[in-house]
Amino acid sequence: MNKDKNKVVERLLSKIQPENRIFVKKNLAISTQVEALRKDKGWSQKELAKQLGKTESEVSRMLSGLHNLTLKSLAKLEAVLGSEIVVTPLEACKKYKNTEYVTLKVYVPVKIQEEEAVQVDYVEESNIEYQKTYTRQAV
Repeated sequence: MNKDKNKVVERLLSKIQPENRIFVKKNLAISTQVEALRKDKGWSQKELAKQLGKTESEVSRMLSGLHNLTLKSLAKLEAVLGSEIVVTPLEACKKYKNTEYVTLKVYVPVKIQEEEAVQVDYVEESNIEYQKTYTRQAV
């Protein structure tokens, strides 16, 4: 029975058009970005709706991940939130010139027994240090 369900799911998933997968993925990424910017401003969804001149339910639909946002809507969101939401790769290369990747040292608490006293110390779990490990220059 479980194998039959898997086959049905696989068959249904295979019918999803690639452009629909891309649409949902990008729309959710935009919604996540808007939510992060909204929270950074300390605004509720109601406040964002007020700033956009929309109802709270309209904003909720816009950020559902399934609403077809227009460029006009995106521009309005960027203007109200005071930050870019969508940046093309070419714009990103010009704006950010290079990308840096860093790693961090990770420490874990370890109990150390010295004679009669138990002491908690922090010991490095890995030998990865905080440093610039890779830089890619913009084209």
